[in-house]
Amino acid sequence: MNLLRLVWSVAATKAGTLALVLPMAGAEAETVPSFDLPRRETEERVRLEDFAGQILVLDFFAYWCAPCEPASRKLETGVQQFYAARKGNAHGIPVRVVSVNIEKEFPGKTEQFVRKTGASFVVDDFSGSLLKPFGQVGIPFLVVLDGSKSKPGHPRFERVYQHAGFEGTGKLQQIIDALGAAASSPSTPLPASVADKRAAGAPLLQTVEIDSEVVWASDIFLTDSKLRYEQQHGDTPWDAALAYATFDEDYRPFRGLDFFGFREHLHEDRFSGTLNARPRLSDRVIFLGSAGGYDGYPNYRRVWIANRYRQKYDHPGFPRVPGYREPDPAGWNTSAGIRWEYLPTVGFAECKAGYAYEHTAPGYEDSTNRLNDYRLVRGRENLDTASFNFSSENVLSRRLRLLNEFTFGQTTGRQLRFSYLGSLNAALGEHWVLRGQGGATTEAPRFNAHFLGASVEYELASNTLLSLNGHYYSDTGEIENSLPITSAAPPLRSWDVGVGLRFIRGRSSALVSVGPSWTDYRPRPGIGQEFTFLYRDRRWGLAQVAYSMQF
Repeated sequence: MNLLRLVWSVAATKAGTLALVLPMAGAEAETVPSFDLPRRETEERVRLEDFAGQILVLDFFAYWCAPCEPASRKLETGVQQFYAARKGNAHGIPVRVVSVNIEKEFPGKTEQFVRKTGASFVVDDFSGSLLKPFGQVGIPFLVVLDGSKSKPGHPRFERVYQHAGFEGTGKLQQIIDALGAAASSPSTPLPASVADKRAAGAPLLQTVEIDSEVVWASDIFLTDSKLRYEQQHGDTPWDAALAYATFDEDYRPFRGLDFFGFREHLHEDRFSGTLNARPRLSDRVIFLGSAGGYDGYPNYRRVWIANRYRQKYDHPGFPRVPGYREPDPAGWNTSAGIRWEYLPTVGFAECKAGYAYEHTAPGYEDSTNRLNDYRLVRGRENLDTASFNFSSENVLSRRLRLLNEFTFGQTTGRQLRFSYLGSLNAALGEHWVLRGQGGATTEAPRFNAHFLGASVEYELASNTLLSLNGHYYSDTGEIENSLPITSAAPPLRSWDVGVGLRFIRGRSSALVSVGPSWTDYRPRPGIGQEFTFLYRDRRWGLAQVAYSMQF
């Protein structure tokens, strides 16, 4: 129960809503449980009857629960401060948010959580005496109690709302503002002025991330940098990212075959962008929408191959061979799906359908049908890919989380491709977290691939994590069946290891990692000798620097 568990929760949760499992069970209580708990630090006793005549919002949290932090921060600004500034809800009833801490160990980290969220009224419930009667198994867990009809000495509280997971301050404000009105209920529509006030008070949570990766070998230098912005406001979080990649490499022709080829240094740029939106459709259903596009070569191999055809068919000092065209690769993609939280805060399932279009840099092949009839056969330039993805993530215990993901893809001129990805995240102890991954891909007639990976994170200090990782990948060679002699990569094996440091301070985090990688290509019939220098074994260096800030 430490910083590692917090980082583990963030990394393992796709949409930031899954919480860790608590060992609580039992049916939902029929009556509102009374309580007598100590207020944090002061040890002052806090009782339910102390809030007679008020609307009470209970926010159950623990410092190691990643979704709890943004929920508690929004509750403090969008509920506590919102109604304090307005002297109560729409009908003048005071509102009080009480944050309930359920974790006894590492009180210093709980204090960090309280400072970051700004929670102003915190009580401790180490035994779960208040949480258990609600029959809850996950956090964040929210309860709204209507005590407007209570009087000192005669407590009368009604439970009007409880939910595992944070649904946003907008919904809570609607429930709170409906309390206290004659013949009204939490579902009663609000006047326009109240609705406007509620929307205006919804807190805004923003995240900015900067990530830069560098990969290099003796003759290749690659960079990939990304700027990402995320905004959460109400029930429609969204994010956008812009990326810039560079490809620098030395081209070497195969002597004895490329008679007109010459050494050349290549440089290409790629620009790309993505946009994602995740509006909530109901308590347990979220819509997933995504769109993106790029301009430039998808990878360094396509740069090398395109230059090979450029030198051969558009050689300086010679006329361009009829049929050759300068490549201009680009593409776009879109997807839509549904996320279903079938076990709130404990398990979810996602289904997504996608489409991608690519205008590629095609390959070429010489063709002569009869004497003095020389032509070029150009490979397929436009590719369409349709895909379907299903994934399910489940919290198996406080220390174990499992993800299973299945993807089916169909590309123009190719057979159906199937991929599986499995990920297991385990908190091994108070200072150790293990992440394991494995997967496989297959496509007829002869492509098969699999990979394995693992990383271990260790907490060096309260704000510093050390990580060690390693990965292995193997395949039977890429498929490209549009030409007799293919330029697709032959069978490949690769390994990489790395070491990294992550620093976390307040709402900011930074990551630095480095490590080596090795690629081993194996010969395959049909691969032309002109690609010998492209598909040669290399030793690579990998480095990454990333920074994230939330405000």
